[in-house]
Amino acid sequence: MSDPITPKQLATELGVTDRTVRQWLRDQGWQSVPYARWQLTSAQAEQVRSHFTT
Repeated sequence: MSDPITPKQLATELGVTDRTVRQWLRDQGWQSVPYARWQLTSAQAEQVRSHFTT
């Protein structure tokens, strides 16, 4: 199993702001615990990559 990835790491990789990634994640309903640290699975990270590269 791979290590979790953060929105900030994805944002750097994709050339967008981490705020943009976090907002998209919220729009998908992925953060249910307020103020909790974001940690995405590899499957979730792939969905983010797909969204921001198309």
